[in-house]
Amino acid sequence: MTVSNEKQTDWRSMWICIFLQFVVGVQISVYYMSMWPYLSGLDKSADFDFLGWVVAACSIGCTISNPLYGYWNQKTMSVKWPVITGFLIAAVGQGWYGLLGLFDNVKWMMLLARFLTGLGVGNIAALRVYAAMASTPKDRMRAISFGTGGFVLGFSFGPVISAVFTPLGEEGIRLGGFVLNMYTVVAYLMVLLCIFGCFIIYFFFNESYVGIVTKEEQEKDDVTVPMFDVPAALICIYLFMIVNMTATNIEVMSSPLTTVLYDWKDSDSIFYNGIALAISSAISVSFNIAQGATRIGKIDKRKQMLFGLTFFLLYQAFMFPWGFYSGPLNFLPEGMETTEAGGCYAEYLWCNDTTRVPMPIYFFCFIVFFGVAFPFVETPSPALFSEILGPRKQGTMQGFFSLGGSLAPVIASITSTAIFKYTGYRYVIVFQAITLLVAVLLILVFYKRLVPLKVVKKGSESTISEEN
Repeated sequence: MTVSNEKQTDWRSMWICIFLQFVVGVQISVYYMSMWPYLSGLDKSADFDFLGWVVAACSIGCTISNPLYGYWNQKTMSVKWPVITGFLIAAVGQGWYGLLGLFDNVKWMMLLARFLTGLGVGNIAALRVYAAMASTPKDRMRAISFGTGGFVLGFSFGPVISAVFTPLGEEGIRLGGFVLNMYTVVAYLMVLLCIFGCFIIYFFFNESYVGIVTKEEQEKDDVTVPMFDVPAALICIYLFMIVNMTATNIEVMSSPLTTVLYDWKDSDSIFYNGIALAISSAISVSFNIAQGATRIGKIDKRKQMLFGLTFFLLYQAFMFPWGFYSGPLNFLPEGMETTEAGGCYAEYLWCNDTTRVPMPIYFFCFIVFFGVAFPFVETPSPALFSEILGPRKQGTMQGFFSLGGSLAPVIASITSTAIFKYTGYRYVIVFQAITLLVAVLLILVFYKRLVPLKVVKKGSESTISEEN
């Protein structure tokens, strides 16, 4: 029995919502592999520590705006206008990023550009609200799986877009004061994508909230929606945070890591990691589709998350610089930059006693372990979070959920780049492994509380499950 068994999900609008989550994912991650070469080429005063802050700037913007967009939806029940506003702000940030060559103090201008983009794409909170509140209970896992798949595809595909434009080179084509090269063309493309997103949602999107049990329906059906389990909801937020932390570390660290491990110059790191990420993304999205369209999605979400966390831990185990790997690492030839050759910077003293993860293992971990692990934590955690909250307005809480996902890359990018610079990637792996083990422990300890909220029948002990 369900509370709203006559309602139907508006799948045309839901597919638009899924596409826009793809757009948000692209906007966030598109420069992850190309940001360091672009920054270091324009501003020699920028160091790897500062890169951490530039990466974090987008997430800081999201962290600030996620609850605001969620609150906006909670008060107005509008998804359309928060999303349009966000994309317009993001378009300004992306245009600014493309014009960095016209400014002095480039590193600070890049940080501001990414912060503006983050303020805009915090509108993902409103899109997640729609996926949760505009789907019926039987469609919710499908809607959230496909929405997450859209975001994951965009998040993973973003760096691939940068890789596609590497043939333009760093010099590119100069038109007056404008430069069209492998970095700037991508930024201008992102502006057009934001504008296209605004057009789509304005003209073709319909707001329908069939997943909410309204006050009138509660009175008619003689039911009440009780308070949700707060610790269970917080655990879902933590799970969403750590999967985004791990993904950010893997993607952001890929270029500098392969530069020191395999002596690749910047363009090679972007290109080969882009190919690996494209394949990994295809695997992830395939599983996202399977979760929404096959019996895989019916598997207990707690078991799905434990499965995904196991694969994340396998990634950490194989990527750790074990003593039986070959080493030590090589240093950059004197007087050369990473645009010309690969290797460790002279100040990376840890390279003297760090081993090299074999290239086949690196690609296997990046493609298989990462590709399989991501959808089995990234998808069930928001679906379970929505079910724990129950059939109520979720704008504010979904805003906080998205805040957790945005705060994680801030922590990851700042801590990991600093750890990498001073001690190497060994302790980045250790830090990630600890956060993942904590996640496994939380699921096991609170296993019986990580369940959907049950709507209570007034005047009796009976309950009506919101689960499929």
